[in-house]
Amino acid sequence: MAKKKKCPEFENHERWLVAFADMMTLLFALFVVLYAIATADSEKLKKVSESVQKAFGVESKEEGPEGTPRGNNLNEGIFKKIRGNTNRDSLLTRNRRETTAIISADFKKLERELFDRLYGKKPYPEQEKQARENRVVYVNRDPDGIRVTLLARKFFKASSTGLNDEARAVLAGVAASVKGMNRIVRVEGHTDNLPFNANGLTNWELSAGRAASVVRYFIESHKFDRQMIYAAGFADTKPVASNDTPENRALNRRVDIKILYDTPSEEAPASEEPVGEDGGKKTEDINKSESP
Repeated sequence: MAKKKKCPEFENHERWLVAFADMMTLLFALFVVLYAIATADSEKLKKVSESVQKAFGVESKEEGPEGTPRGNNLNEGIFKKIRGNTNRDSLLTRNRRETTAIISADFKKLERELFDRLYGKKPYPEQEKQARENRVVYVNRDPDGIRVTLLARKFFKASSTGLNDEARAVLAGVAASVKGMNRIVRVEGHTDNLPFNANGLTNWELSAGRAASVVRYFIESHKFDRQMIYAAGFADTKPVASNDTPENRALNRRVDIKILYDTPSEEAPASEEPVGEDGGKKTEDINKSESP
């Protein structure tokens, strides 16, 4: 019996129309976009361009009235306004204010405590006047901490780095007050600008030696932590008065006990008030001596 022939399959010769239709659709969309750009409002397009440049801080080459350049500085772009930088600036500002408040409170407390230790809690008017005239210890507030100034004429012999016996009684009160603050202390030695060369020492060795003597006394007699106190000598490089008179040179011969704080503050004004609440004479008005 003869085998039945299979009917041939129908072949679609119009499949190309699908791809052609897709291509025509894309070309139509392209021409629509090109037409829209060609007929765009040039003023609006210019404003959009300037807005983008301003957001990213790009300088414009165009000039405004009277030849002034237009556009923003790079530091004023969009990246300056991000949340992270704003929070960081606020945190730094808050830390400065907190540090300033702490320094101010500690300054007033230390000033009152030192006056009570050195001159008594309630001195008679005559005793208070005499204390002001003979005062050699001053408390000052610096931007980065508190400074206790000791005039050298009271604490050291002439041309010597060793503490005299009279100084130890005063230093005992200073040491007790400073130790109670529980902060890092830098003891600074200072001299006047007169040439000094005794026993092979210059002003550098003299200033450093006097600072080291105070540090040694604090550690040995008052058990200061060795890691919380150190000495530094500055010779005549940081005067507090001009060196034109013997009185002013006596002011520059001093030892500063600097109480340091973790974060320096630019907002804390320096204070030159003397110890006590009486508003007595400043450091420049104290009685001086010519001995180093």
